[in-house]
Amino acid sequence: MKRILKFNEDGLEGLHFFAERLNFPVAVASYSDWEERQISYLENNFQSGGFTTKTICQWCINHRIQYQIIYPLSIKSIFKNPYKYMKFLELKYMLNKVLQQS
Repeated sequence: MKRILKFNEDGLEGLHFFAERLNFPVAVASYSDWEERQISYLENNFQSGGFTTKTICQWCINHRIQYQIIYPLSIKSIFKNPYKYMKFLELKYMLNKVLQQS
């Protein structure tokens, strides 16, 4: 069976999913109590709205917390919705630029 999430399971304390009102869902992993507290702050703020996939990922980068955008990279999904795939690639490109700056 193919794993969708690629987080290291050693020391994994929690997985958190953000999906409501987002173009692409995001999974966030915690490996310590500190990370768990930070993610709970994010969850509380997420409920108030105003977050996008990009801002959640940037928040994770700034806090050095592992995340993964959940998007099925398959030929079928790409051909089914090429515009969404293009937006996914654009998002990944912007996030790589943020990673390089930090």
